Amino acid sequence: MMTTSIQTRLQEIARSDCVPYLLELPKFAPHAGKLSLVLVGSAATGTCREDSDIDIAVVCDERTFACISAGTEWASGRPSEVEVSGIQLHYYGITFDTIELRLRDLHDAYIYLYSSAVALHDPEDCYVRRLSGLLAGDPDLRRQRVEGKLDMLLRRSRALDACLEEGDILTIGRVCLEIIALCVKVSALLDDTPFDPRKRLFGTGLAGRLGRRLEKDIRRLFAEIGGLADLASAEDFQAFAFPRRLEAIIRRLSDEARKQGFRVGIEKPDKRHMEPQ
Repeated sequence: MMTTSIQTRLQEIARSDCVPYLLELPKFAPHAGKLSLVLVGSAATGTCREDSDIDIAVVCDERTFACISAGTEWASGRPSEVEVSGIQLHYYGITFDTIELRLRDLHDAYIYLYSSAVALHDPEDCYVRRLSGLLAGDPDLRRQRVEGKLDMLLRRSRALDACLEEGDILTIGRVCLEIIALCVKVSALLDDTPFDPRKRLFGTGLAGRLGRRLEKDIRRLFAEIGGLADLASAEDFQAFAFPRRLEAIIRRLSDEARKQGFRVGIEKPDKRHMEPQ
């Protein structure tokens, strides 16, 4: 209930104070009819706190973006910052084409960010019309993500076996963490639960029915990673319990995927589901 009231207050400030502020900026005002102001981040998803910021994406076409982006660092991922009504406002410009491209690339962060976004100022419903088909629970999009990520999980689990033969504990640890992230994401997709891949993956990804059942087993995977420091001999690596615990989790995820009508194992790996290094 507390989070809901905080979210409501932040969204009201975003609409009543932040939107007029942005539309009156000299670089935005001449293009106000072409700018869609979209609330993103914690105030949109409901994960906000008392000290949360307000994040607004200024979405527009390529030509308008060229006019409003001069002197900014938006292209390098740094939003502009200002205080409005005692709240820190972060805002950045981005094009419709960029969002559409990232959504078609199945980019986890973009899907999470913009599927939960709230349109605050959207002339002629441009944002809703252009992106709703890619964001409104498209079953084919979900199928691609479930099957692709599960397939990548299977492939990376086999890669872990090769890493164990090499015996480099740093590489093994990195692959283990990548595998855990994939387990969490596959669980979230099977639960049809939105997940934040950047800041709150563990909490958001395991919030569904299947995720709650798997949480204890996935936590045990972290405990096994802690034992990497003690691996030295071939016998030590053979005794490493991570792969066996992982196999049980993959079996449960695969069984659930089959129950929901998804394929388990596809002919070609979809590199879009590789975890960022």
